[in-house]
Amino acid sequence: MFTYPEVEPAVLELMHKASCAVVVGHVSPDGDCIHSQIAMGKLLSALSVDVHLVNAGPFTRKEIRKWEPLFADHIDGSLKAKNPLVVVVDCSTIDRIGYLADEIKGLNTLVIDHHASGEPFGDASYIVTKSFSTTLCIMQLYKALDIPLTHEIAEHIFYGFATDTGYMRFIGPYRGETFSLVADLVEAGVSPNEVSNMMEGTHSLESRKYLARLIDTVFVALDGIVLVVKEEKEAFSEFKTEDRPTDTLYAQLLAVEGVQAVLYFKQGEDDKWEIGFRASHASPINVGLIAGSLGGGGHRKAAGATVAMNFKPLLSTLLSRIEQQSSGQTN
Repeated sequence: MFTYPEVEPAVLELMHKASCAVVVGHVSPDGDCIHSQIAMGKLLSALSVDVHLVNAGPFTRKEIRKWEPLFADHIDGSLKAKNPLVVVVDCSTIDRIGYLADEIKGLNTLVIDHHASGEPFGDASYIVTKSFSTTLCIMQLYKALDIPLTHEIAEHIFYGFATDTGYMRFIGPYRGETFSLVADLVEAGVSPNEVSNMMEGTHSLESRKYLARLIDTVFVALDGIVLVVKEEKEAFSEFKTEDRPTDTLYAQLLAVEGVQAVLYFKQGEDDKWEIGFRASHASPINVGLIAGSLGGGGHRKAAGATVAMNFKPLLSTLLSRIEQQSSGQTN
């Protein structure tokens, strides 16, 4: 059975010495990112640290939008002058925090993460690549510091775990320790039923139409083992909803028989493509490795990258790398 590694003394020392801290997460945050930031912030507050939550956004996911008022979008000069400890959560590369990377230069940085690919950064880190979420890594910090889990904190930790595991659909065998941790969270007052309803039960009709349009763009590649979604700005300008149904989209497409991977291209600013990668549980394709080769990062089964390249050559490059992996060749 997998066991979480002990938290190194250098990590604990940074937190104990801090009087002020900034907790930062990645751009376009998801549930694991936001709830990791909040849980980390509450842990530091329990150590009498003055905590500031910062995220560049945008908060496009319905299930996290209510938390947006807790977050500043910049680290201003007066805050930086306090020489705060920076805690970066759920990021495998420094560029994942966007323009905030420039604002934290020169500050001591602690990284808490669970991604398997990316470029190391920071002065200290607690990175557990076998953890199913960053929130479960933060749960280990609570244990190491002997700080009790309140109902509120447990719910944040569970929420991040639930979103990153597709509500436990991505968990394979021999990972009983994860369910032991979940049991602790439920005993602390978490209702898995209520969290599921918060995640899936309040979509707007407009978002379902948006999902239908996304599915309508899908085309097949590599003899059906890859499905490609292409979201161009003009083609979707009629949709005013901020409820982007990306998680549902991935789940629906990975359920198609024979599909091993899904590539979701979203046209961003300056004609860059934001690419989401997902692979099925049984797939040999390591999308984290592919995303990492483009300067992005993630896990074997879920990753992302932002690339400035014309669509056709970019798609051709990615399909070539997927084909190499699916045939057992090195990438």
